[in-house]
Amino acid sequence: MHLRTLIRGLAGLLALAAVVPLYAAPKLVFWNSQQNAELLAAITADFSKTSGIKVETNWLNQADLRGSLLRHATDGDLPDVVLVPTDFLALDKELKYSDVPPVGKSSDLVPNAAGSGLFEGRNLGAPMFWGNHLMLFYNRSLVSKPARTLAEMTQQLPALQAKGVKALGTNFGEMYWMVPFYGAYGGWPVDAKGGITLDTPAMAKTLDTYFGLVTRGLTLKECRTDCALDRFMAGEFAYAINGDWAMRELQDALGDKLGVTVLPQVEPGKNLVPMYSGYVLAFPGLSLKGPKRDALLKFMRYMQSAEVQRRWFDETRHLPVNATVYRDVLAKADDNLKASLNQLKLARAMPNDRGMAFAWEGLAKGFSAMYQGRVSATEAAKLMQQHAERAQRRTDY
Repeated sequence: MHLRTLIRGLAGLLALAAVVPLYAAPKLVFWNSQQNAELLAAITADFSKTSGIKVETNWLNQADLRGSLLRHATDGDLPDVVLVPTDFLALDKELKYSDVPPVGKSSDLVPNAAGSGLFEGRNLGAPMFWGNHLMLFYNRSLVSKPARTLAEMTQQLPALQAKGVKALGTNFGEMYWMVPFYGAYGGWPVDAKGGITLDTPAMAKTLDTYFGLVTRGLTLKECRTDCALDRFMAGEFAYAINGDWAMRELQDALGDKLGVTVLPQVEPGKNLVPMYSGYVLAFPGLSLKGPKRDALLKFMRYMQSAEVQRRWFDETRHLPVNATVYRDVLAKADDNLKASLNQLKLARAMPNDRGMAFAWEGLAKGFSAMYQGRVSATEAAKLMQQHAERAQRRTDY
């Protein structure tokens, strides 16, 4: 080969290298279980367009997300990033989350949300949105003055029944709906050290009051999500206990007929204490220590940006963690959003402690036994504690 030909060939290769990247941009695998899955997919698609980083967005049912993550951890093929409730951070031993570095100033995030990614002193999650608290929705065409206590709601019952309307739509068998009653009597599923605290007089009182909603005719034992959402929107129930995640859908369905207020007191002076929590971006399999680190951090910054946070709130009514957007939301809040924020003041953060995961299992076990009529309230509380501690012993190591 002539020297001139060789030089021309080398020049051509150098020119090609200048326009063709030496490696393709990484593809991020992102899991979520959000009700607004289409919106989240659109947001990640926009990120891909602007950044050149492809994101494979996979939706899983909330009930399957925990089990799927644990199975994939065993198989060694975890996603790069997940959007999960904060109590999932307690799975750090199994999922091996990366520590999330601080991005920007601490004042960039809403204070109540900023610490939601902490677990045992480590920052394992980047806050995405927060709230997720229960409140009382009511139909203004059926209720002129919302009940402040369960006793007041009981007094309204005959007038509602005369209209062919039931009183309260709930997700009766879901423990997230029962925990506020436990808080009203001074109880909480775990203590300050993360110890499980279910076998208490407060839990027995909680169960009696909670099942009393059925015996008093306020709700139906078989009520599930349909009562708190679809059947409430259809006008079958005057009230519904539901979360801020349902507010947008309820507003779209009921318009001016939708009212929001704080949960009714179990008795005067005893407020229900719902949990509030955050959703965070977490990085299992130590993904931030791998070759996709820069792409993942860019994705995280995008999801916390004012543009995305404002879009997410407008479409879902989930409270933003971006402080600038949150201040704007507060300034423009309507009466229903103000009521939701008032309820949030009475809420308590859902513990991120590892014991909370087992407390949920124990709560469900004891509740189920009482639901089936096999045990009393006191016996159910004891069963809750025993099952939760047994489950914890099986998995702690």
